Amino acid sequence: VFGAVMILVPENPPIGCMVDSLTKFSSPNEEDYEPQSGCLIWFNDFAKHHNNLLEKEIVRLREIHPHTNIMYVDYYASADRIHRHPAKFGTTLLNGH
Repeated sequence: VFGAVMILVPENPPIGCMVDSLTKFSSPNEEDYEPQSGCLIWFNDFAKHHNNLLEKEIVRLREIHPHTNIMYVDYYASADRIHRHPAKFGTTLLNGH
């Protein structure tokens, strides 16, 4: 009865879209950026890979702990929509790509 009954596990957002990532890993090559969002492709691919592994581990943990509700929180898709369609959310792209 002292164990957790609900755990929220957040995934990585599209870290290739974060201002600090865009600044630190800036590239002169336009092909390094997603055309629609201006985000760094390789960094977002890394985040997606991490999230896929995380999701698989959550499935395994659910099998081990069937009485615990382990919820996967999908930050990536939500944030990605904002980066791809900023005007719909009342904002503009910060990185100029």
